[in-house]
Order: sequence, then structure tokens, then C-alpha cells
Amino acid sequence: MTIAFKHKKSLGQNFLINKKILHKISSLKDFKNQEIVEVGPGKGYLTEFIIKKKPSKLILIEKDKTLNTILSNLIKNKDTKIKLIIGDALKISINKLSEKKIILIGNLPYNIATTLILNWLRYINSFKSIIVMVQKEVASRLSAEKKTKHYGRISVLIQVVADVKVKFDIAPENFFPQPKVYSSIIEIIPKKKIEFDYHKLDKFLKVSFMHKRKTLKNNLSKIGTNIEEKIFKCGIDPALRPEEISPNQFIKLSEELL
Repeated sequence: MTIAFKHKKSLGQNFLINKKILHKISSLKDFKNQEIVEVGPGKGYLTEFIIKKKPSKLILIEKDKTLNTILSNLIKNKDTKIKLIIGDALKISINKLSEKKIILIGNLPYNIATTLILNWLRYINSFKSIIVMVQKEVASRLSAEKKTKHYGRISVLIQVVADVKVKFDIAPENFFPQPKVYSSIIEIIPKKKIEFDYHKLDKFLKVSFMHKRKTLKNNLSKIGTNIEEKIFKCGIDPALRPEEISPNQFIKLSEELL
């Protein structure tokens, strides 16, 4: 029996339907005997490929209640231990879903992808890997190196705790309904844990990148006294622009100036 379903634009529902690409995504990691969380499974097209990889546990998080029946039928009578959560991924602490480190995978809605990823960075060491599909422009911002057009606050926030690799791009015609933009598959791999104040760094970056074309000295002039001297103390030229400063240098600066 076919279950009627209407795509919801408000939820950013553009489902990847190309089976070759779905297989390619499911082959990026060895999922066998791993604990997997899939965010936004939709109709379960990628889910089917993940199940074939025989993970020890699979947790699905889907916001759209109308997909409950479709997904429940899909995961019924499978050898893999599967749990379906109908809920908003923005409100779920994924790190509390398992005592083990997990692999997170998913096709993220364009409108909340960056917010979701920033949420997960708060407990990045709960993950072995994060493999997600995002808008190509977002992938460029997350993976951007210093001195490049897309480098900014988001680039620094993620790169201080993880390596970001763009795996491949996906054209709009591989989705239904078709989005207007290209998508990219990225992998986020946690770095060895380092101690620093993440909240303080984020606050500092918002000020630093407020005017990208201004110098660091000018952008930071309102946050305290002897700014130029303190920047020099970190071994950094105050005349540099924010896009010329590396993630690790931003950690040093935030600890010295705030």
C-alpha cells in the first residue's frame, strides 16, 4: 500500500533519490558494528543503505510526524537494533542518546544546517565522525582556509575542534523536489580535545569579524585598552585583517584580550 505524502517546504524537504549517490554516501565509512544516528531520514532512502552496512545500533531523528508510518514500516523486522525518534534535532542532545561515540549522518535542511552543526560542536568529542549534506555555500564556509573569500567566524568555530573535509558535490537534479542550489557532502572529524573557553571564543569572533575589511586592531578597539599591545603580545600583527588570522591564533587572542 502506498502512503500519501506531501513534501513540506517549511521543513526543507528535498530528498536525495539517486541510488548511486546514496550508495556512495553509505560507503564513506565502515558502519559495521558502529552506533549510528541519522538526522532527517525523510522517507528512508539513505536509511536503507545504512541498514545494509549492519551497524550495531541505528537511531533515526525525524521532525515530520507524517513520516512516522513510512519509517516505521521501513525499519520493521530488521536485524539491526533501530530506534525512531519523532522530534526536532535542534532540541535533542544527541550526545545523551548513547554511551559510546557515534557516527552521525544526515541530509540537513538548508535553513538550519549551520545551527545544527554549531550545536553539535558543543559536544564534538561524543562523535567519531559527522557526515552530513549541506548547501554547497555552507560547505565552503565551514571548510574555508584563512585568506580565502569564505573564511569567517563559522570557519574558525568548527576548525578549532574538528577537521572539515568536502567529499563531493551533488547537483539539484538528484533530489525531489529539486532545490535551486548545489549540495555538498562533508565529513567533520573531531580533533584531539584541547582546553579553551568556547563561549569566550565565539563572543570574540563576532567582534573580530564584524567588519571583515577592517584591521584586527580597529575591530577590537572597543573591547578594552592597550589592544594593539596585547595583539603584539600574541605574536600577531595588529594591522592584519581577521581573514588572515588562523583558528589557533584566534584562541590565543580571545584568551589574552577577553
